[in-house]
Amino acid sequence: MATLAAASEANKAQITAQDVVDIVGSLNLSLPESDVSQWHDIIASVQESIDVVNALPDYVPNTDTDQYPRQDVHRPTPEENPGNAWAWKVRIEGDKDDSAILSGVTFALKDNIAVKDVPMLVGTDVFTDYIPDTDATVVRRILKAGGTIEGKAVCENLSLCASSFSAATGPVENPYAEGYTAGGSSSGCGHLVGAAKVDAGIGGDQGGSIRFPASYCGIVGMKPTWGLVPWTGIMTHDPVHDTAGPMTQTVALNAKVLQAIAGRDDIDDRQYAAPLPADLPNYSDSLEKGVAGLRIGILQEGFDFAVIDPRVKQKVLDAAERFKSLGAEVLPISVPLHTQAGHIVNCALRPTASQQGYLGKACGRRALYMTGLTEKMSPLTQDKFDKMFSTSKFSLMSGLYVWSKHPALYGKAMNLYRRLRDEYDAALSQVDVLITPTTPYVANRHAARDAGPAEQMAKSRGVAVNTVCFNASGHPALSLPIGYCSAEDDDSIKLPVGMQIVGGMFQEEMIYRVAAAWEKAFDWKSL
Repeated sequence: MATLAAASEANKAQITAQDVVDIVGSLNLSLPESDVSQWHDIIASVQESIDVVNALPDYVPNTDTDQYPRQDVHRPTPEENPGNAWAWKVRIEGDKDDSAILSGVTFALKDNIAVKDVPMLVGTDVFTDYIPDTDATVVRRILKAGGTIEGKAVCENLSLCASSFSAATGPVENPYAEGYTAGGSSSGCGHLVGAAKVDAGIGGDQGGSIRFPASYCGIVGMKPTWGLVPWTGIMTHDPVHDTAGPMTQTVALNAKVLQAIAGRDDIDDRQYAAPLPADLPNYSDSLEKGVAGLRIGILQEGFDFAVIDPRVKQKVLDAAERFKSLGAEVLPISVPLHTQAGHIVNCALRPTASQQGYLGKACGRRALYMTGLTEKMSPLTQDKFDKMFSTSKFSLMSGLYVWSKHPALYGKAMNLYRRLRDEYDAALSQVDVLITPTTPYVANRHAARDAGPAEQMAKSRGVAVNTVCFNASGHPALSLPIGYCSAEDDDSIKLPVGMQIVGGMFQEEMIYRVAAAWEKAFDWKSL
């Protein structure tokens, strides 16, 4: 190695011979005793590089807090926070330009999105004192486009729960029924937008975490094409799945928000196929085109999972049939691998999340690493593990099990991701969009406060059967509210139902066209 230097005595005092023996022993391996002193000299030389890099300042994007001052930063009181959806309040006003695309639009940001000088809770008490030192790219773009940020919305515990009772700050309530889930992990955004407390939210979606709250809270939630919106400055579990996107009450505003936040930022290395912001299509151009002549594909396997409530299935099928009255052709289409997608994802997402999300072993990317957050999480001690919610413990333990017992399985699952993409692409070559239910059932009640892990996790069992597959394939998918069903345990409570519209890669404009046509023609609250 060109940078290998002889170890000084100071180096060898910091990295001892026993450290070298222990490192090899942690792999259940050993060194010949006669070689230990030589390896001690070699490995201890690395300390010089460690000292040099530790002494250098970190390199993060500059944030202009003079231009965009953070006003009235505080944790809201219960009286300020009905529904318990705000994690942290702050007011940051964007550029003063009435012609700006987001002028007058108020925002809540999922609390895994970095805002400089504003504490980030990420729904947990594993750590309580993390304050980011930069703004995420989406934050800078919202402010430049004239938007106003009102605060950070509750994120489920370590951004990993599909229900809304896992956050250390307490349950987030469904805006249509207290005591019922708002969906996760972008739960706070779901409530705040659904209750019209803000105009828009920015959520994060790694398996459905924008689309679950959108479906449960009666709003529009877009998971864009993988890589279209920069993830720079947002807490990661797995870059292969990470996707940020807008949550709004209307399709038109959703398209405007995506226009403002999408496009390459030259930091997020997943964006190699994404256009620059100036080269994006105008997502609003398609909103008035209608669907006459389009082909709407009913993804048959998406309606056949045993977990789907028959009432939800029928509601979505009825909504899809309504496209015929607007001049579209509605036809069945089959992707048999869709039924196996969740199993494939389990063998890929869990192993990666166990390393990057909890053990601080993120690597292999040219991107912004949130080193301050890694330092809060690492090392993973017994106290931190005890404070982790059941979904995080599941992801950690199952991921480590896969690595230890089936080390080739992750690679095979990632190869199958390409097969998923190819098979959805083949279906989308025959139709313009695919339709499925977003969630298989309407919002259910929160788990009891003293519930064990089995009861906690049962509340979101099977919820991702139609969503996580498109995180794996990378396709854009939007949840559109299309009516109500009564709660499973109370006929007097009416809860929203979401229809998922899936398009080809980077075909968000087509999804908006289809969703806007349906939204304009039918009042979902009367169906």
